[in-house]
Amino acid sequence: MSLKPTYEELEKRIEELEKERRSWICAEEALIQSEDRYRMIFNHSPLGIVHFDQDGIILDCNEPFLKIMGAPRERVLGFDMVNSTQDPAMRAAVQAALSGESGHYEGEYLSVTGKKRTQLRAIYNSLISEEGKFLGAVALFEDITETRRAEEALKESEQRYRTLVETMNEGLLIRNEQDSITYVNERLCQMWGYSREEILGHPSTDFLDLDNQRILLEQRVKRREGSDEPYEITWTTRDGRKVPTIMSPKALFDHDGTFRGSFGVLTDISTRKEAEEALARQTRELERSNAELQQFAYVASHDMQEPLRMIASYVQLLARRYKGRLDEDADEFIAYAVDGAKRMQTMINDLLAYSRVGRIGGEFVATDYEKVLEWAMQNLEAAIEESRAIITHDPLPTLVVNGSLMGLLFQNLISNALKFQGPDPPRIHIAAKQQGKEWLFTVRDNGIGFDPQYNDRIFIIFQRLHGKGVYPGTGIGLAICKKIVEYHGGQIWAHSEPGKESTFSFSIPVAEGYQS
Repeated sequence: MSLKPTYEELEKRIEELEKERRSWICAEEALIQSEDRYRMIFNHSPLGIVHFDQDGIILDCNEPFLKIMGAPRERVLGFDMVNSTQDPAMRAAVQAALSGESGHYEGEYLSVTGKKRTQLRAIYNSLISEEGKFLGAVALFEDITETRRAEEALKESEQRYRTLVETMNEGLLIRNEQDSITYVNERLCQMWGYSREEILGHPSTDFLDLDNQRILLEQRVKRREGSDEPYEITWTTRDGRKVPTIMSPKALFDHDGTFRGSFGVLTDISTRKEAEEALARQTRELERSNAELQQFAYVASHDMQEPLRMIASYVQLLARRYKGRLDEDADEFIAYAVDGAKRMQTMINDLLAYSRVGRIGGEFVATDYEKVLEWAMQNLEAAIEESRAIITHDPLPTLVVNGSLMGLLFQNLISNALKFQGPDPPRIHIAAKQQGKEWLFTVRDNGIGFDPQYNDRIFIIFQRLHGKGVYPGTGIGLAICKKIVEYHGGQIWAHSEPGKESTFSFSIPVAEGYQS
C-alpha cells in the first residue's frame, strides 16, 4: 500500500482547514468591525436607542434614551416594556414590534422623577438575525418637545396673523408676479362687493376703470423698481360704485432679487373724500358769501355817503342860520343832529376801510418794517406832537407782506395808544423778535389799560369799552387790526389791567424761503 496518496489527501485537508481558519478569522474580524460600527452608532446617535428581548425586557440602551427617561441605567435595564409601561399607546407599539410588525408611538412622556414632560416620537422594529432567528426588538426615540413647541408657536402666530388680517379695517390683497390676486381678506371683499372666490385668480385691473388702470400700470413699473410709495386709486365695486382708497404697496423679491409679486393695504378714504368735498363746497360758499358781504359793505357805505353828506350839510346850514333865533331846545336838537351826522360819516368811512382790507391793496412783497412804522408815525405826526408822546422801537425786520396794510396796522395800534393815554404823556415801545417760523411784534403803552375780561371783545367791530362822549372813535380800529393780521396768516391778542400798561401783540409768519 502506497502512502503517497495519503500524504496528498492530508496536505489537501490541511489547506482546507487553513482556508476555513482564515475564513473564520475574516468573519470574526468582520463581526468585530460590525459590532464596532453598531456600538459607535449606538453610543453617538442623538436619538435614544433601546434593545428589547423577545419578552419586551430592556437589554441595552444608550445615553440619549436614559436622558429621555430621566433615570439611571441600572433602573432602566431589565424594565418590562410590555407589562410595566403605563402608556397604552407605547405598550401597543412594543407589542407590534415583538409580533414582527412595525410599531409607532407619539405622545407626551412623564419622566421617572415626575419633573419633566417630554414630547416623544418612537419607531419600534423587530430584530431578526441573518439566519432568520427572532432576537427581540429595537426602538429609536426622538425628543420632539422643541419641534412641537415651535409648531405650536407657529400655529399661534399664524392664528394671530389671520385674526389680524381678517378683522383689520383695511383691505389686504396679495398678487403674484403676473398681477393675479392670490389672497384677499374679508374687509376687501366687503369694500369691492365681491366674494373671495370671485376675486381670487383675477388681475387687479378687472376691478378698475380705464383711468385707474393706467394709474395701476404706472405704479406697477415703480413697484418693480423697488418703490413702495403709497398712492391714491379708485376701485369699481360690483354695483358700479367708486371707492377711493390709499394703496400702500410692498414689492416681494426672492433671495436673488427676482420680483415675485406684491401685497397691498387698501385704506378706504370715501369718508375723507366726502368731507373734503363738503369742506370745498363750504369754502366756495363762504368765499362767495364774504365777497357779497364785502361788496355790500362797500356799496352800502359808498352809496350812503352822498345822502348823509346832504343831511349833514343842511343840518349845519340850519345851525348857522337859525342858531340863537329859536329857543334853546331847538339849538340843542340841531347840535345833536349835526353830531349824529358827523359820527355817522365817520362810521361809514371806517366801515368802508374795514371792507377794503384784503380786497383792495398791493401785493405781498419784501417790506421794510422800519419804513412802514415811519409812514404810520408821519400820518399821526400832529396827534403825537399834541400828546407829547415818546415812541421807541427795536430793530424791525423785512418781511414779505402787504406794506399798505401793515402801515395801517401800526397806525391804528399807535393811534389807540395815543387815544387812551393816562395822566402822563404817552410812552409807546414797539418790539419785534423771531420765534421759529414767525415774527412776534408787541406794541406796549403806559395808558389807562382795561379789564382782562375784555381781551377778546375789543377786537370785535363797533365794540367800545367807553361811552361815545368819553373817548372819540367808532370802535372799528382794532377790528381792522385783527382783520389785517389774520389776512397775513397771523394772530393778534392783548394783555392789560385797569390803570396799568397795555400790550398788543401780533404774529406774522415768515414767507417760505425769505426772512431778513
